[in-house]
Amino acid sequence: MPALEKMGLVEKWLGKPAMIRATPVAGALASLILDEKVKSDERIASMKTKFRELSTAKWMQPVAVGEKESLYALIPEGKSVIAKLTSLIDSSKINVFWIASPKEISHVTSLLFAEIKRAIRNRVEVRVLIEDFKPDEFQQNQVKQTMGIESISIRFHHQPLNRFVVFDGREAMISTNRKSDSEDTSALWTTDANLIGVLKGYFETAWNESEELAQINRQLK
Repeated sequence: MPALEKMGLVEKWLGKPAMIRATPVAGALASLILDEKVKSDERIASMKTKFRELSTAKWMQPVAVGEKESLYALIPEGKSVIAKLTSLIDSSKINVFWIASPKEISHVTSLLFAEIKRAIRNRVEVRVLIEDFKPDEFQQNQVKQTMGIESISIRFHHQPLNRFVVFDGREAMISTNRKSDSEDTSALWTTDANLIGVLKGYFETAWNESEELAQINRQLK
């Protein structure tokens, strides 16, 4: 089993008992390697604590805990994250809400351009919020490729935010490294309905506080 994990042919769902399943066909050729369970549990516990704190914020509406069992998996950085994002975008039917840095946005959209375009053609609502945006020439050039995807809604927030993606309000990928400037960071995947409800509320609040690029350009003139 460890050999299969290293080859990216299986995924391990954390819990008791642990469950193993074959990697989905979409994006399966990129490896999905799980870290050892003890390390994963520690990072998951840290993320859950962080978002429980977010859920007590004044702007947050009460969120009902889902009845289904919540699943978690730590996805290592690099190809494993891209493979998981590919699978989740391909399976999305309603909407994708995404908060990321300019560098992450440019990197991921360059790799998943076809998948994002296909999702939009299938009438999936895609909203992207670029966090910690400094309106200089370098960062504006970084987002030009993303802006080129028709029908994608993009806004910009000047403050650092928690980075994550929510798919159809049922699954989420959360960046586990706030301080990293790299586009390749590990992520926590989850189906926890309560946690996803917190993320959706956080996204909507940040979205309402953000600006369109045209507004930012007017302010600079």
